[in-house]
Amino acid sequence: MIEALSDISRTNQLKITQTQEEVAEKLFQYLFKVGKGIEHFSIKGWFTKDEYSQPDFYVKQHKIIKSEIQKRLSEYGAKLQYSDIQYFFSYSNGENYVFFLSPNKTHSGWKQLFSDAKENSNRERILNLIFKFHILSQGLPVETLNGFEELLLIHSAKLNKSKEALFIWGQNLFLNYNRYNVLTLTLSRKSRLFLPKDNYNILDGDEMGELLVHQKKDYYYKRDLDARRQNSIFFMRFDRDNEDFDKFKKTQLYYYQNLMTKLEEFLHECGIVFSSLDFQADHYMENPFIKNIESVESLEVINNSGVDLTEFDKQFLQHFLKHHGVSSLTFYNLGKTVSIYEQVKAENEEDSCWKINESIPWSDIRLNKGENYLVFNKLLDEETGSMAYQREDGFWYPSTKISDKPKVDFYSQLKRSFSFLETGEFISTQGINISEFKAVGDVKSSWSLLNYTDNKIDKNSLRLDIQAFTNGDFLDVNDSISFYLIGQVDSDQWEKFCSKYNIKISPEFQKVLIELGIKNWIRESLVNSSFGLPVTAQAFLEKKFFIIYVRNPRNEDAKVVAVEFLYKDASIYVKDVIRDVQQIKKRFPFLKALKNDQQYFVDEANRIFINCYTDDVFTPTLIGRNGILEDMANGKLEINRQVKGENSSRLLPLVLYYNSDVKPFSRIKNMICVDLQNETFIQYYVPPGKGIDEKIKNGFRVYHLIGKTYTNEVIPTSELIKHPITALHFSTLTQNILKISDNSQSSLLQKVAKVFVEN
Repeated sequence: MIEALSDISRTNQLKITQTQEEVAEKLFQYLFKVGKGIEHFSIKGWFTKDEYSQPDFYVKQHKIIKSEIQKRLSEYGAKLQYSDIQYFFSYSNGENYVFFLSPNKTHSGWKQLFSDAKENSNRERILNLIFKFHILSQGLPVETLNGFEELLLIHSAKLNKSKEALFIWGQNLFLNYNRYNVLTLTLSRKSRLFLPKDNYNILDGDEMGELLVHQKKDYYYKRDLDARRQNSIFFMRFDRDNEDFDKFKKTQLYYYQNLMTKLEEFLHECGIVFSSLDFQADHYMENPFIKNIESVESLEVINNSGVDLTEFDKQFLQHFLKHHGVSSLTFYNLGKTVSIYEQVKAENEEDSCWKINESIPWSDIRLNKGENYLVFNKLLDEETGSMAYQREDGFWYPSTKISDKPKVDFYSQLKRSFSFLETGEFISTQGINISEFKAVGDVKSSWSLLNYTDNKIDKNSLRLDIQAFTNGDFLDVNDSISFYLIGQVDSDQWEKFCSKYNIKISPEFQKVLIELGIKNWIRESLVNSSFGLPVTAQAFLEKKFFIIYVRNPRNEDAKVVAVEFLYKDASIYVKDVIRDVQQIKKRFPFLKALKNDQQYFVDEANRIFINCYTDDVFTPTLIGRNGILEDMANGKLEINRQVKGENSSRLLPLVLYYNSDVKPFSRIKNMICVDLQNETFIQYYVPPGKGIDEKIKNGFRVYHLIGKTYTNEVIPTSELIKHPITALHFSTLTQNILKISDNSQSSLLQKVAKVFVEN
């Protein structure tokens, strides 16, 4: 652990430093000044249990609430259309409350609900309602949909071919207001379906609910869609020639910067005292990552890509994987595809669906717990990968929400059939999603096993190097490289050739090899508990501990696993796995409520547990440095990746550029940046293991570690950072795999527990 300050990175968090009573009073005074008030009412008992289960319940509730608000506003002479009525819905103290703006600026009854110490929900909704009103009155550089509870920033609006449906995709703006008085501004995906009046099942337009005007035509809200199916906005993007700043102004980083500035202005205008929670690391660890995961000796490939593997494909895989330590490679059913895929267009949906036929009956496939399996899955959708479920029309629809679906895609069914939690037997399987199998390809083309950069290839030199392997045939670059590599048996010459032409294994397949190595170690450990994984030697000699992982999505049964590890002689061993939920809850009394994605490191002997988490309510996202928008406006900042020197490191989160003394620049990718300033928890950031792409899809996550005793006493950071489990956590972090998003990593110990639940 090296003590040194990083540069400061701006985050999406602010901390309010006044009491709730003071904040409520400040908000009241702000509303009074602009001629507004807040009223509220409870809807407890308005709806029956049967109504809640109806598919159109949300639309019905939305209309009834707006009708009630409209009636209450009419008492003040205010006549608003449904689409102009704004409210927030909250559940608190056993009741459902509706908060809405009214002309009654003297009404202050809501302040008591705001400052209720037992409930965060009401104050959070009230603050969101007022902030939403504020920024809409100030104007936003993006189209919005604001009649619903949330404020939706619209990034795309598309009609289907028949123009009978309008699909809206964007991001919800919401302020989380946690119990530590920290505001976290979040932007989450949202997708909605709108129909024109003629296709709506209610004739009276004013009773239809939310209105959206598109191409001079009225459309009305029908239902929400799965927004995870797409991501039409980049977190950040660079333009090589700095031609179009408008592209940067459509990135999530720009929206975060703009909205955080507006939030700060709003709090200043209200007179609410706050401090910004910028991220600055005060320590770092260099090159702590675990990298010695051995490859698997034997592997079987199951092809589910939709097209049979050719003899050339199989030979290339055999040859390539032999160079990576796989001495025995077999192909299930000789590499023939398990499923046949045909893409079709759904009439009333934004995205395509598929016809899938079982070329080989899925139920006939049997797996051996003594083998490792790699499954090539057909990529159905960029966001959901190969995951899909079958509807009554017989078509298959890509979705991540498949847990309650009886008929799911091949790989999901495979994992269900061989679930460790269900069977107690661990099967080492790893899938990779591909549109088609390709051995070699340009880095900018579709997926391939090996990548090269076309404009860096000397074609004449390549032709000379490969002529002994191609009989002098004139081939394109892909085939030239492929024929050389499949014919070259000398490993040193293979490596020399790849180095000369900068041919690299694709990041996706690199991840697959590491994942297979991890799962092979898990499989071997369950058979032989003395089968260890070497890690960085620690100051202590031996330590037993547990990792607990909880998977408990809404409306699903909880899945929990507790994995017992032993550290000894610079190696990690899996000693036991507990998978019974009740047994785990009884053994670990701090698990009073099973919340989704909980991850605990447990020192059972000393009755201590450490929670490792990243969460929208508590943990920040790095959103660059301060002053980006101001420097753009006055011409001091260029959004151009080709700019070198001082300005090149002054846009993205500055913790990526640890400090000016770190040279060469490439060292940053091997540093964990740690913030130990807070007395009760550790913050840390793991830089990406590869260079930042020109188009960045996801943000930069910060992680938290907080330690407690079984009696719920917080362990001071000064003690937590010295704990053996903390040391093992930081010594087993991995790069480029196990990701929450494209730019975040977790530890091997966490991975093992997750694999038992989700593999």
